[in-house]
Amino acid sequence: MMDSDRNTELTNTVLDRAEQDPTLNDQAKMLVLAALDSDEALAEAAGNAETPPRPPSERIPSGSPSEPVGAFLEAIEVSGFRGIGATTTLDLTPTPGLTVVAGRNGCGKSSFTEALELALIGDSYRWKKNSTMWQEHWRNVHDGTRPAIRVRLAEEGVGTTTVGVDWANDAALTNRAEWAQRTGKRQESVATLGWKEPLALYRPILSYDELGGLLEAGPSELHDALAKLLGLEQLADATRRLRALVTRLEEPEKTAKAMRSTLKAELDNSTDERAAHVLEALRRRSPDLDLIQSYATDVRQPDAQLSQLRTLSNVDFPSEQAVNDAVTALRTALDDAGTALDDSLLGVDHRTALLRQALHFHHQHGDRACPVCGVGTLDAEWSTRVTAQLAEDDQRQAAAQQARANMRDRAAALRRLVTTTPPLVEPDGVELAAFDRARAAIDRWTNMPETDAALADHVTRTYPELAEAMSELTAEARDLITEREDAWAPLAARIIEWVRRAREARAQSEALTDGKNASTWLKDNTHLLRNERLQPLAIEARTIWSELRQESNVDLESISLTGNGNRRRVALNAEVDGENAGALGVMSQGELHALALALFLPRATMPESPFRFIVLDDPIQAMDPAKVDGFVQVLARLAQDRQVVVLSHDDRLPESARRTGVDARILHVTRGSGSTVDITESHHPAQRHVADARTIAHDEQLDNDVKADVLPGLCRMAVEAAARDIFLARRFSRGADRATTEDEWNRTHKTRQCVALALYDAREADLTSWQYSKSWRNRTLTICGAGTHEGLRKDPKLAVQDLSDTVNDLLRES
Repeated sequence: MMDSDRNTELTNTVLDRAEQDPTLNDQAKMLVLAALDSDEALAEAAGNAETPPRPPSERIPSGSPSEPVGAFLEAIEVSGFRGIGATTTLDLTPTPGLTVVAGRNGCGKSSFTEALELALIGDSYRWKKNSTMWQEHWRNVHDGTRPAIRVRLAEEGVGTTTVGVDWANDAALTNRAEWAQRTGKRQESVATLGWKEPLALYRPILSYDELGGLLEAGPSELHDALAKLLGLEQLADATRRLRALVTRLEEPEKTAKAMRSTLKAELDNSTDERAAHVLEALRRRSPDLDLIQSYATDVRQPDAQLSQLRTLSNVDFPSEQAVNDAVTALRTALDDAGTALDDSLLGVDHRTALLRQALHFHHQHGDRACPVCGVGTLDAEWSTRVTAQLAEDDQRQAAAQQARANMRDRAAALRRLVTTTPPLVEPDGVELAAFDRARAAIDRWTNMPETDAALADHVTRTYPELAEAMSELTAEARDLITEREDAWAPLAARIIEWVRRAREARAQSEALTDGKNASTWLKDNTHLLRNERLQPLAIEARTIWSELRQESNVDLESISLTGNGNRRRVALNAEVDGENAGALGVMSQGELHALALALFLPRATMPESPFRFIVLDDPIQAMDPAKVDGFVQVLARLAQDRQVVVLSHDDRLPESARRTGVDARILHVTRGSGSTVDITESHHPAQRHVADARTIAHDEQLDNDVKADVLPGLCRMAVEAAARDIFLARRFSRGADRATTEDEWNRTHKTRQCVALALYDAREADLTSWQYSKSWRNRTLTICGAGTHEGLRKDPKLAVQDLSDTVNDLLRES
């Protein structure tokens, strides 16, 4: 089965066409059907999975089309998120009807849309363009400790369903808990509602940024966006899957072909006899892969010359540390021996022998005069003294003998160290610049003096030259090895890799043919299939355009999707004053946005959609005045069986709804200090500006300098909003041309002129009588004029009261 029943009819239609086409074999038909299903199904059909694929003639069961259970919006509750601080709830009526949510830029209204998108879809179109900024600034700066979103929906047959998003105090945007609750049972996430695919396909939420993005993208991007909006992405996905399959199957062949060309050049430059044999085999139309591999795997042993170079590169000679240690040890032994053999030991051997004989004499004959000198007496005291002296002499003689032995050992160790340097053998046929110097250095180094005392000085003098010469020689040998070592082995490795790729290409040859046939067939049939399915939506889109195009000379004739791959595009054909033209090339920015709405709204209101609501965020920004009334009529028609919520910072939308008598609920969003957001049923835009001014004037925490800077602008906005409605209503009631009237108002830049237009239908009319008949009028107009440049110079609360009285006076004129 397909992942979603929404594609069943299209899949069966494609299957019928494939079955009736004799040019496709069964495997190619299988690939087409699997490509319409999923990546996994195509992998199975292509033989890359263990599960056997479904036979191509097996149709997918389908039921009678019917509208699914619908969901309406009940409320969007937001806390600490984006422009909303304290918890604020946008209450909506969960029935078909039109709701206009109006508010100036920055009031927080779009935060409700973003919260709704994040809760249901998990992302926001606006965030994708500036992901880093949104990641850092999504939490409200005034009250963002515990951000939370609650979206309550009324589902038919279910009751109230709540979708929630929660963040911990220090959590990042992506580290959030998402959940959904139906009939009292808390579930893990919004995914359990089963709305992931319908949200992507029918997308009941659309912002001004996304509207612009739909038509500002390149031809291919626009094609894909429209195909997705119209539910045709299944064909695009299938085409992409087959193209990816063909690309994957072609990869070994393409890679082997490119490698073969490079390999030929390398083999041609090689002097190895095996290279010539491989090159000859490669030049055949169908190379013998086994033969070629046998040459590559027969890697020869390095020759004698290379072995000699390796020996030189690794020749072992004493390290500087070892030499220094051995020299130091010998010199220390020499010093110790010299100290032990001082003058006091001269003749000690003879004296010791004489004294030992005297002791023996005394032991044999007892006390008596010395037989040698005849002066002293050999007695017990003499015997004790001589015995001690003999012991001391023995100890000194032993130390001297040990020092001499140590000296001999250290000298022998140093001589062995010198002789460990092996003789050098010059490689045959290779000239080494450092070889002669190194050999001469070894000769001098090993030509040691006979005496141990001269040995240490010899080693110290000759070792630096030896170390330098040997380092140069080993480095030179290593450089030659880098250039020449096993020259055949890397080339053999590349030959083996080419053989592997060539085997893969031959193994996939039949599969590649089937993949190409399936891809070509689907590409050829896609144009007809997608435009057949497009027709009902195209008809509805043209109907909506006919309502939106008021006073436009562009008539949308047809909508079709053409091309494939990088040449895919949307063909929007139009007539301009009876002449055929491409719609995108002749439409203004406002007309393009109106066209995007005409393309989007039919898809969002498809009977198959489980959403009975449409949310549009600032859709009329680029619309000229003539199209706003038409747009309101479109919304009113859609609102007959859909819940339509439109958020707008433009007063033209609620004004048009009031003036044309459309049954609409108009809510106004205002933002106070600390990101507090209020939602009220508003009567007039001017009174909303007065309310904003009153909030600022009564905010005791706001600096007076800030009030002085901000309030004059709000005063001007309030007065001009009231004057605008009076002027437009009077003009339109007389049947004046809308474009001319709007143009005259837009060319009026001073507040006094706006009031004059409203009261006397002439911007240069004399306002003296009206202005000075009430003192608050004069004070308010003064603030609207000089105050916007110089700042407020009176009590803010009194200024707001004057403003309120002046606005009420103006509105009574309407």
